[in-house]
Amino acid sequence: MSDTVAGQGADLISIADVAVILSVSKQAAARIAEGYDFPKPFRLNARTMKYSKTAVLAWLQSKQS
Repeated sequence: MSDTVAGQGADLISIADVAVILSVSKQAAARIAEGYDFPKPFRLNARTMKYSKTAVLAWLQSKQS
């Protein structure tokens, strides 16, 4: 996972990293992220959104139950 933010935001990952975790394309990950129950992103600026890796992994775990 290449686009992880260092420091306090080390848990924040890009949609590309979400795609790797979910084993889908970036486009598919973006569609999944639009779902009402997917963890909401942190908007860092007008173009950059990051997701909590912990929240994404918890969401994925909840889907496996």
